[in-house]
Amino acid sequence: MVIVIKDIDQQTVEDLFPPCNHCLYWEAPTKFGRDKRGEAKVPENEAIEIKRGWFQEAGEKFGICGQLLYVDGEAAGYARYSPPHFLEYAAEFSRELFPPDSEGILLSCLHIKAKYQGQGLGTKLLQSVLKDLRERGYRIIETYSRDDSAVSSSGPTVLYQENGFQKLDTKRWGDATYSLMRLEL
Repeated sequence: MVIVIKDIDQQTVEDLFPPCNHCLYWEAPTKFGRDKRGEAKVPENEAIEIKRGWFQEAGEKFGICGQLLYVDGEAAGYARYSPPHFLEYAAEFSRELFPPDSEGILLSCLHIKAKYQGQGLGTKLLQSVLKDLRERGYRIIETYSRDDSAVSSSGPTVLYQENGFQKLDTKRWGDATYSLMRLEL
């Protein structure tokens, strides 16, 4: 198994896979989800253009803000991170749960395709993100993780605990339990 991790840029963004390639949860929450008929609010081709625009704009201001993990040439994992103010939906998490550190970096997404889960690839991708942030001089990374399920945009709490993150707070929101996890770099 050959594993390669690449920064997301205007070319590699094309390698995003479902559900990440059309999920607008963090960058454009009003366009995320389905309408009353059950159809996507935004067609997939339009969603990837919104994502491409977000990566371009955030990248110009922040630098690298996402990585893709490839297994034998297939995109198998995705991570996105930036200061919280670049992510529109971070404000909702701040109101409903707890605010992230305004000086820190928020890891909003870390997803491994189902067929590749349980092979340590989430940890490899997370370690690559942490290396990038340390090299750029950032001191804090945080994420909202799910305590009661592996199904969430940033992955399960246990992944972060196994990688040295500390649980700052936990709260129930809707039918899920979330924790704000932090690692001081």
